[in-house]
Amino acid sequence: MPVNVQLIVYIIYFALCAPWLHAQSPNREPLIGTWIGVHAERDVDFFCALPTYMQLNADSTYRLGLINDPTTALTSSWAVNEDRIRLDTIHYAPGRLTIQNDLLRIEANIPLVFRRFSNFPVDSAFAYQRLIGHSWQSDNLTISLYANGQVGLENTATKKKTAHFWQVVQFGPSAFLVIRGNQHNENGGFKPLWQITNLSSNQMQAIGWNGCIVTTENFRLIRDIPPREACRPSEFQPCDNCFSQTWYAMSLSNPSKRYDLTQLIMKYYQPIHQAGQSGLVRVRFVVNCEGEQGPFELSGFGEDYCPKLFDSRITNQLRDICQNRVGTDPTLRRSQPTDPSHDVSIVVTFRLNDGRITDILP
Repeated sequence: MPVNVQLIVYIIYFALCAPWLHAQSPNREPLIGTWIGVHAERDVDFFCALPTYMQLNADSTYRLGLINDPTTALTSSWAVNEDRIRLDTIHYAPGRLTIQNDLLRIEANIPLVFRRFSNFPVDSAFAYQRLIGHSWQSDNLTISLYANGQVGLENTATKKKTAHFWQVVQFGPSAFLVIRGNQHNENGGFKPLWQITNLSSNQMQAIGWNGCIVTTENFRLIRDIPPREACRPSEFQPCDNCFSQTWYAMSLSNPSKRYDLTQLIMKYYQPIHQAGQSGLVRVRFVVNCEGEQGPFELSGFGEDYCPKLFDSRITNQLRDICQNRVGTDPTLRRSQPTDPSHDVSIVVTFRLNDGRITDILP
């Protein structure tokens, strides 16, 4: 997604998610300053990085922009008026805007979290030269910064590794490590921002969101990256860094799409006529923007909706059809024919009666 479109998306969050409610107004003074985006909370366990900054100035002007491209910033005015906070022409309910431990939280349909910015003078060019070609590890995260612009992020507990692209950007006197994109290109949104606060030949300190809290992580240099080493994810990786199987599930409610899918499945499925092979079989997997398929889950349920193990001659067929026929259809990864491909979660539920498919449920 181009950076200017990305900024518009977050501005829409501000514009559309603020209810008119009456509550006690916070003081104006604590709001003054620069705030760095942490994340947007799309669900209780679904967070999307917020790569923005917001400056609320004492002269009642404010700026909202992207950390990696300040030229996209929007400038307007803000105020605390009685029981409401105004940003430009948008009025926010102060009762749903809180500051705690230097975190600014805007409660809305999609809550936004910012942290108070503090300056730590670091030259971005110096930081880039220190970081490039090395792997840095904290208690929670290993960051491997490749010379070709790619970066590997590895969870130290699960050992799961994802691949992205990186840059160091200057924000005033401070430097930020900005990670975005996926294993294929720089599109696909951002990962959490890391503000570099201190950097030496073998140590790095950075402030950011580690997946649980906003904290200062201490990274140590653990190795030099060999020049020919490739940066690859350890397993399937969606293209979008803000992806959820629940939020991006493909809908079969479209009659034409459901008809085409039904015809495709019935063409290749060979019924196994066997008494007792009745109930539901649910197949769920992910296809990313490049057509790569992710974790494959097959679950069976009897007519009483209790878990059930079906004949492997049935389940193997359904698995093969979904992976090699349904999952390879490129139209499933586009909302409209002219749209670029995107990640999609595919869920197909088959109703069986003695081994025959009697219905395909949306």
